[in-house]
Amino acid sequence: MLNKYQLKIICVFSFITGCILGLFPLIPALMWIIFLILMFFTAPFIIIYLKKLNIISTPDSNLFMIIGAVSGVCSFLGFSLVFFPLGCLLNLIFKIQSFIWIKVIFTNIVFLFSMVIFMALLSALLNAFSGLITSFLYKYFQNNKG
Repeated sequence: MLNKYQLKIICVFSFITGCILGLFPLIPALMWIIFLILMFFTAPFIIIYLKKLNIISTPDSNLFMIIGAVSGVCSFLGFSLVFFPLGCLLNLIFKIQSFIWIKVIFTNIVFLFSMVIFMALLSALLNAFSGLITSFLYKYFQNNKG
């Protein structure tokens, strides 16, 4: 299972990844592509990175699903912390029509918080599934290596 040190590293790496991914959707053409990457591919990236650093050792399905869920929540919270304020700021300064929905959402803060929590939980679910797939692929390639 995970200890506190591993959990802290997963949260920090995922949050930083989410913050970095929160900058790219400010280009409207990349918005949905980055959103799909955030929802599905954060967990495999974090798992592979942690495996390269030898922070996790065994390819356990349950462990990879937990890592996927934690990384999904933390990365979406980091994404929201960067994307929503910058999108609202861009809409206020440059009147970019792609971000007008963010201005509407900021008028109702309760809706914004509930939406962010719901999407973070959805991201946790989808990233847990992609963590499970990563576990199966890792075991498959490890067994067929030699």
